[in-house]
Amino acid sequence: MKYFGRVSLAVIAFFSWTLLIFYYYYVHGNVDEIYVLVAIIYILVGWWLGKQYDKAKFYSEKDPLTQAYNRRYILEKLPKLFSTVDRRKNESISVLVIDVDRFKEINDTFGHQKGDVVLRSIAATLRRNIRRGDYVIRWGGDEFLIVTPNTSKDNILPLINRIERELSETSKQLSLTISISIGVANYPQDSTDFNELIKIADNNMYLEKEKKKKSCSI
Repeated sequence: MKYFGRVSLAVIAFFSWTLLIFYYYYVHGNVDEIYVLVAIIYILVGWWLGKQYDKAKFYSEKDPLTQAYNRRYILEKLPKLFSTVDRRKNESISVLVIDVDRFKEINDTFGHQKGDVVLRSIAATLRRNIRRGDYVIRWGGDEFLIVTPNTSKDNILPLINRIERELSETSKQLSLTISISIGVANYPQDSTDFNELIKIADNNMYLEKEKKKKSCSI
């Protein structure tokens, strides 16, 4: 959780009360000790109010379980992201739809607490492997998105490989198999509508899932 609200309000409280004390000293020639005590309380109240702001902002943007951004946040952010794409330079934004394989089976076999651990581990893995300026979103249930500006399908493959390698190590640590299926769509090449991009990436993800099922059955 960021400290913007806490630091900002504490600093405002400090400087406003400092100015008040200087004014009191200028007018009366001294400052009672009680004013110093009140100043400390004033700053602490500012810190507390800032903390409430930070918490409210955090829960308006993040999924509490996984710490990934939530659906509401990315839907509000997308118009700005799309507006930064310069088509003359062939710039694009890649949207990855990520679905946890056999997640219901994990919940049924190991319990929902273990399922929560799996979701948190996957979200943490996704965050560790993206670039600064990319976004990890919990889209719903066991489905995540990665929105990555200024990239293309060609350089998405190394990202997918890194994620899958790390999840393989996580599987060993948790003593269960964690695998994901990923589908990709690009703005504006595949579509200029976000809902359509999600649909395309989702279809590609299910094609990937079907490939895995067929390879396992052979």
